[in-house]
Amino acid sequence: MQQQSKNIIHIIDSLGSGGAEILLMNTIALLPEYAHVVIYLHEPDELKNTALPNVKYINLHHSGLSDLLKTVGKIRKEIALHDPFVVHSHLIASCMMARMAVPKSIPLVTTLHSELGRDAFAKNRLSLLVEKLTLKKRHTLVAVSKYVLKDYLNHVSFRGKSFVLYNFLPDLFFSNPARSSTTGTLRCVAVGNLKEAKNYPYLLEIFKHLKKENIHLDIYGDGHLESILQEKINRDQLPVTLKGQNNDPKAFLENYDLFIQASQHEGFGLSVIEAMAAKLPLFLSAIPVFREITDCKAHFFPLNNAAAASEMLKGLRDIKETREKFIEPAYQYCSAQYNGATYKQNLLDIYKQVRP
Repeated sequence: MQQQSKNIIHIIDSLGSGGAEILLMNTIALLPEYAHVVIYLHEPDELKNTALPNVKYINLHHSGLSDLLKTVGKIRKEIALHDPFVVHSHLIASCMMARMAVPKSIPLVTTLHSELGRDAFAKNRLSLLVEKLTLKKRHTLVAVSKYVLKDYLNHVSFRGKSFVLYNFLPDLFFSNPARSSTTGTLRCVAVGNLKEAKNYPYLLEIFKHLKKENIHLDIYGDGHLESILQEKINRDQLPVTLKGQNNDPKAFLENYDLFIQASQHEGFGLSVIEAMAAKLPLFLSAIPVFREITDCKAHFFPLNNAAAASEMLKGLRDIKETREKFIEPAYQYCSAQYNGATYKQNLLDIYKQVRP
């Protein structure tokens, strides 16, 4: 392929600071030899300010279901104008519209970022019907984990090409930070938007058992559950602080002794591999995708027994050797599996297979 003259069109719901959006921008940064057109349905679009060469941004100002056909028409016009060699779509609404807009002559690659069986199909049966109607054998599926792909295929029959392509971290994450040592209190950190899937209320239940144990938790992220979580922290006088949004985890993770995530379900877990790269011990809910992406190089706790989880956490506080036993193997696994060069090669291999 003569890559210099190739255009890639990316279609996504918005350019906010979620995992799918960050993956998209990091991917574009890996592919400077291509010209990129980023079509997004609506705001927020703070990631649009990311300084990347060869990128054109198009906001469709999509306003909802009544705007569907108009938005699909706009996507078709942009495809005709830019003549991409591949279109790559993300997130369920954008993927649905992309399937309606992309002609048969152009490959369409769709990335599955989450457990859609729970995140979408169980909540809205119409979304499952639309998924089945719009997905064609000529389309290509790319899942961020084996678990996500298995979940999807349990709900939607598909006979086309499908791949698993794990997320990745930019090279700067693997700079081996020198973390400061513990000074009496075990400093724990959780990272992720304040939404139901992250299961922060359960995490607070764990810390109800730890109020006098020299263990403190900082939570980075924002979302609609902020006031509810803060009220519980205040009422129960928990050793927990909501730190708000911080888009530079590389800068703050090195200040902690342990990374915690109590998610009920995840598609991948970007913050988990960020913690692996920062050489933080991991204390994670025992869900399949966390076992998959860490290669079980982590400590796992149950989601149905907060008292037991708190006892496990006290044990990790007390025995440093146990707490840190997985740090180096987790880092080595992360640096080998989730680096930019590996991701780029695997992505280009997929593109080559769908359009040689």
